[in-house]
Order: sequence, then structure tokens, then C-alpha cells
Amino acid sequence: MNNESYFNQLQFISEHVTKLSSYLQVLHVYAENEMTFNDKIGNIYEILDLAVKEIDIITQQV
Repeated sequence: MNNESYFNQLQFISEHVTKLSSYLQVLHVYAENEMTFNDKIGNIYEILDLAVKEIDIITQQV
């Protein structure tokens, strides 16, 4: 693998890791908020679905 290809792959992975980190941070804050006021957590499944999709994308590149 040449340097440019390696750099592009690292950049691609980095972008998706950043997205995944963002989704997980949102999930963390959202869960803490919702659990304070409600017994049920609303859109947690949507956020988890996005996080899992990011993990799949990252896994394909490694």
C-alpha cells in the first residue's frame, strides 16, 4: 500500500470514528437527560442504529 492510499484510508477511518464518537456522546447526554425525567427513553434506538452503521463502515476499512 502506498503512502497516499494509506493516508486516504486513515482519513476515511478518522472521519467515521469522529461521527461514531459524536453519536455516542449524544446518546450519553440524551440517556442521562431522559432517564432523569422519564422512565422511557425515546429515540435511543435511532442513535444506536447510526452508531452501529458507523462501526460497520469503520470495520470494512480496517
